[in-house]
Amino acid sequence: MAQVDDLEASTTNDTVRRKPGMWQGWPRSSLLMVAAILFCLALALNLYRLGAPSIWFDEAFSVELARQPFPLLWHIIFGPEPNMELYYLFLHYWLGFTGWLGFNPTEFIVRFPSALFAALSTVAVFLLGRKFLGMTGGIVGAMLYLLNDLQLVYAQQTRSYSLQLLLICLAWYALLVAMTAEAHQKRWWIGYVVAMVLAVYVHLFSLLVLLAQVVAVAGLLLLPGGWREQARTRIVAFGVSLLAIGTLIIPMLLLSLQGAKTGWLPIPDLHAIVSLFITIGGQQRYYVIAFMACVALSITGVVISNWLPYTFGNNAVGRLFQSWRRWQSIVWVLLCWFLVPMMVSFVVSQGATRLFSSRYLVVILPPLFLLVGAGIMMLRWRVVQFTLALIVILLAVSVVPFYYRSAQVEDWQTTTHWLEQQYQTGDGLVCYDNAVEQGCQIATEYYLHAYPGKAHFTADAPGAFSWEKFGPATSAGPDEAVDPLALAAYGAKHPRLFFIVGRVPDAVAARRAQAAQQWLDSNYQFVDQIVTRTVTVRLYITR
Repeated sequence: MAQVDDLEASTTNDTVRRKPGMWQGWPRSSLLMVAAILFCLALALNLYRLGAPSIWFDEAFSVELARQPFPLLWHIIFGPEPNMELYYLFLHYWLGFTGWLGFNPTEFIVRFPSALFAALSTVAVFLLGRKFLGMTGGIVGAMLYLLNDLQLVYAQQTRSYSLQLLLICLAWYALLVAMTAEAHQKRWWIGYVVAMVLAVYVHLFSLLVLLAQVVAVAGLLLLPGGWREQARTRIVAFGVSLLAIGTLIIPMLLLSLQGAKTGWLPIPDLHAIVSLFITIGGQQRYYVIAFMACVALSITGVVISNWLPYTFGNNAVGRLFQSWRRWQSIVWVLLCWFLVPMMVSFVVSQGATRLFSSRYLVVILPPLFLLVGAGIMMLRWRVVQFTLALIVILLAVSVVPFYYRSAQVEDWQTTTHWLEQQYQTGDGLVCYDNAVEQGCQIATEYYLHAYPGKAHFTADAPGAFSWEKFGPATSAGPDEAVDPLALAAYGAKHPRLFFIVGRVPDAVAARRAQAAQQWLDSNYQFVDQIVTRTVTVRLYITR
């Protein structure tokens, strides 16, 4: 019978007598110290080089949208851009607060909340694991989570995913405690409703996590032993909670009916699932094999504990199999959290709505790594547990440097700083492509606002983007920026012209940009340029 963390491995009645574990005698202050250490370690990794990589378009979109006056922001997020609306509102007030303190919205400032939310979600993963798996399971799960490549990506980006992860972890914790605890149930149900509603308003993909919770509770009603009795006595409370959540998210659901905006995602095949796990493993196949083997061990252990214990009688092997039963309920819950969003998004993405993407499926990281912790906990000998945990964590550590070397997605920083250095009063700026999905001007303007100087876009720039119209400023659309007639009219008003090309969506747009550049080369004097993988900026004298 397992000797580690036995007393804290479950909060429910167990059919097997548990022996004292190595963490039983720890005072609450020491347990809080472990949580604090994990938080500080996660925050240190999240803050390391936080401001170094350039903002890329998605981040620039978040910041520039959040910068808009509140009435305009409200109109956009409850109109054409409903997803992540709660995050945009938070970011709006965060920028207002930091601006009041005198800070410009630099890369570090706008990314700091994500780093903080991600560190807090690490603590939530640890507390969830410790509550239902034991101290070792909680520490292993939290360590793998905070070291994970995909988690670090969104811990260092100005997007909603780290806040979503925090709220989802808190929602699961509140739900499971409400289903198993004897005291303060009403508080936990309220906490579950609040956390889950906020998660949906932070990102619509949280609806698939809500579906996973429904499947998990349905399974608990049928799964023998474990939490079945508690689930059956609290099914009404769960139903009332779902009704409250459904009622409170109706505005978001109605707005989401305007149509999916994920057509840029491909239709996934089975190879996409393999690629997802390779991405989670930071492109390190041995690490993927190691953590998936631990997940398989946790699943196998639960299956064996129900099928084989009595075959071996009351000997050591039989008692070991019986002891694994204490984890069957939590392993089932974690499997639902892990599998349902992935499977449902895969199936749905075979149609017009595409949801299967690593950025959305970041929500499966907490259950994945807690399942790893569960698999390690099922091993009999403490030295084996420690050795396997150490191997998996070291493999996770080995991936971290690769993340920091490839953290930059797009480089708008270098080109915009060059533009500001070259800019002279009266110069004109033209950006292509300025469609909402491409956002050449949006990304450039982020840096013009974060590091303010003289350079700015004028309202009459060809193909200019307008937040008030949430699209092109004129009916001519973004292609006006490559129209020779529009360029000639604009060039007549400015002694020099910067022609900026970035995030061109396809070959047709690329040919248009090339034709516009050839026209500029033929009609104006080329002065200088800067070229990166993302952006090209060319400077012309028009007179």
